[in-house]
Amino acid sequence: MKTVKILLADHHLMVREGLKLLLERESRFKVVAEAANSQETLELVKSEKPNIVLLDLTLPILSRFDIIQLVKELSAKTKVIVVSKSIKQSHVRQSLQGGARGYILKTASFSELAEAIRTISEGNYYLSSEIKTDIIDHFIKQTDEGPVHNKYNLLTKREKEVFRLLISGNTTEEIATLLSISPKTVAKHRANLMEKLEIFNIASLVRYAIKIGIIDSESDLTV
Repeated sequence: MKTVKILLADHHLMVREGLKLLLERESRFKVVAEAANSQETLELVKSEKPNIVLLDLTLPILSRFDIIQLVKELSAKTKVIVVSKSIKQSHVRQSLQGGARGYILKTASFSELAEAIRTISEGNYYLSSEIKTDIIDHFIKQTDEGPVHNKYNLLTKREKEVFRLLISGNTTEEIATLLSISPKTVAKHRANLMEKLEIFNIASLVRYAIKIGIIDSESDLTV
């Protein structure tokens, strides 16, 4: 059977060492690299092209959900499994929207983690048993068909302006200059509009904009 190459991304050395010992007892699993922060993770994803990244959301440097999207951009075939203490539905939702294929709680047994790796390696999704399983079906449907309801009309006029500038590839500082407001205010509008739309990264905002007809295709934009 094909070997599953795994990258361990956790800032706790003891956690990485323990996981490596357990994972390499499985004949199919091979830990090819370890990372202590998000920058190391991205560098190793680029160089090693692992099949699976076991990702701790509390990695230093980058914000917790941006790194998932960046991993997918660097290696489309690499699948991310979030390993977290948090059982918050918002964290699970944002992880899946960012591109994660699985979400495992740190309280899970090793046998469950191994099952998750095998399941995800075969092209499926996996969530810890404590998490509502219907969230997967909801987000697969949302990814394939787009949001059922047009939540764009929930945005304020200013939030719509920020939305359009974001999907056109403008940075926070550029938007602040264009709208004559502070970067802090832009960041607040960005957070508010993403919360209302339940979308938490720029790539998904672009897809949403295409879905509701604000733009014609992703080729019209540089994000």
